[in-house]
Amino acid sequence: MIFRTLLVSVVVISCQWNTTAQKRRTLETPSTVVYALPQTVIKLNVKAEKSILKRGPFADYAKKFLNVSDVVVADGVEWKLKSIDVSAYGEVDPEQYHKITTSVDYEPSLISLTPDGLISGFNLQKKKMLGAEKEVVFINDDEVKIEYGRFAIDPIIKYKEDTVFKVVETDTAFVKVPVLEKQALVKSMEEKAEEAAHQIFKLRKRRFKILTANYEVLPPDGKAYELIVKELEKLENDYLSLFIGKRVAFAENFEFLYTPKSGETGGVIFRMSPQTGPVGVNDLGGKPIRIDFKNLETTRELAIVPTAGVTAQKQIFYRIPGMADLSISNGKDILYKNRISIAQFGKITSMPAEVLMNENYSIEFYPDLGSIKNVSK
Repeated sequence: MIFRTLLVSVVVISCQWNTTAQKRRTLETPSTVVYALPQTVIKLNVKAEKSILKRGPFADYAKKFLNVSDVVVADGVEWKLKSIDVSAYGEVDPEQYHKITTSVDYEPSLISLTPDGLISGFNLQKKKMLGAEKEVVFINDDEVKIEYGRFAIDPIIKYKEDTVFKVVETDTAFVKVPVLEKQALVKSMEEKAEEAAHQIFKLRKRRFKILTANYEVLPPDGKAYELIVKELEKLENDYLSLFIGKRVAFAENFEFLYTPKSGETGGVIFRMSPQTGPVGVNDLGGKPIRIDFKNLETTRELAIVPTAGVTAQKQIFYRIPGMADLSISNGKDILYKNRISIAQFGKITSMPAEVLMNENYSIEFYPDLGSIKNVSK
């Protein structure tokens, strides 16, 4: 799953969904609440750099006139992977919906769920939860236009004088008379490149003379010095771009989601293409970026109390999450490595729903993991 995004953060205020059973001694109609346990989703925030390459019109003469060989040889686009940020969150596990049905005397109880229906706690105090979410803004790649300014100081037309002969009629005969004729010719690309290279050396020389105070009249203060040197450097870079080309780079952010399944060890989460950047797993034009898990099986020896013969609707189910070593790799290169909790790699257990009868105790869960956070009085 892929989203191209700009990271624009907004704060969303959401209230707990509370199901309150009023105190009464006899329940003629059972009270039922449906809740869900979470599964862990891995989210990758990928930052990639897109560079647009523009070939300079004098690239063929960069070595001859400037002795420079590192030039852009063709127009194109390059992508580079800059950083990967890994986080995890819980979403509803579609295979782990449960319900609690009470039909006995009990004290007032409060069951708290997240807006998605994940279990949050029991007998918690009423409060508002503040959650930070990221707004997904879809962006389109606008074509970045790079236009070279006209830097030529000398005219692009050159004049050549040539001697031509005109036939002139005299009294006795026709004679050829030599005449000087000026012809306008367009300069060749090599001649234009030579002039541009000459301007580059002139700009360097002027900047050197200013910095070494080798002028009779110097700038009045340091700020003027800085401005003049900066403008000379900018103009030099503009001329240089005619030979070495231009690279315009900017960062783009992408989001990829991966939901690990119990028993699996990982897979391809996205692909990286030098021409189109981060792409989905089905685009075979990119190099695969893998996400791998090593389940540490921390809950393997955990004994779970048997629930055979116990009515499921009178049990509160929760998770004991497992641990895994997570790694993101690009071929043999490890881009990210960390140990994280994964809900579905652990076990599911339960407690009797009768705990809801005691309003003096509260149970709080981690909504993203479905595990108990604390039991307080």
